[in-house]
Amino acid sequence: MPVIRTVLGDIAPENLGVTLCHEHLFTNPPKWAQDQDPDMVLDRVDAAIAEVADFDGLGGGALIEMTTADYGRNATGLLAVAQASNVHIVSASGYQKGIYYPDSVATESIDEIAARFVADVTAGIDNTSAPAGVIKFGTCRTDEIRDDERKVQQAVARAHLMTGAPISTHCQAGTLGDLQANGFADLGVDPDHVLIGHLDRNLDFGYLREVARTGVWLGFDHWTKPKYPSDELRVDYVRRLFDEGYTKIMVSGDLGRPSYQPHHGGGPGFAGLLKQIRDRLPADIAERVFVDNPREFFAFTPREGQA
Repeated sequence: MPVIRTVLGDIAPENLGVTLCHEHLFTNPPKWAQDQDPDMVLDRVDAAIAEVADFDGLGGGALIEMTTADYGRNATGLLAVAQASNVHIVSASGYQKGIYYPDSVATESIDEIAARFVADVTAGIDNTSAPAGVIKFGTCRTDEIRDDERKVQQAVARAHLMTGAPISTHCQAGTLGDLQANGFADLGVDPDHVLIGHLDRNLDFGYLREVARTGVWLGFDHWTKPKYPSDELRVDYVRRLFDEGYTKIMVSGDLGRPSYQPHHGGGPGFAGLLKQIRDRLPADIAERVFVDNPREFFAFTPREGQA
């Protein structure tokens, strides 16, 4: 029977509710990255609990928390937030992208890397009982997928096939989504279990159509950020995709910085994000991208690490 795997355990898909498909409650990237950009660390449990409470107050049901081990995943923090809230928290296995990979990627085999991801899903992350419910893969360039990233992609595909957990990706500046999608297909992954992230940073309709035609899900997950294309343009592209029958779309804000979250001193936060997207999208499309699509995509029948 399909389930959605939260940090507190499995739930029925119909209980997921309004979902943001790509968010961050805790982040702690490598020191070199923090030295370049201090607006990268989310480490306050009290602030995370307050952010999620605001989201709950506007009818939010679930956050897919996409911080991986190489970007500072905080299992105890996620458990604290989940235990303090009615909002479901789904955590991510996998790795963020090549520039953050641990040194072990260079020496471990694909099977060894995959085994770590499988254990995250079947046993728990970071020596806790909290399981991951999605596996992340990311690319850090806009022109090619690095060799070490291809290695990790193979491990992610293998872990997916062994557990059933869905795959969600990071595309640098929204690029290489077609290569990511085709790469997973070549590795035997059904495109219905792959969500290509950050595509709304690259609003080229021909490119988006090409990615959609592979059968994967499309992540429009950079709403409310003035430095990227406007939300009005996102609405136009979502409508156009729906009009052409490409309805496998989910939305979020990827608000992984203190400057994006009110209880860290920024904005709009998860509640503000939810309100702004709802205000812009037609009600039927909003229901599809917030509720129906996440409920379908993040549900899987657990295989518990069996090949």
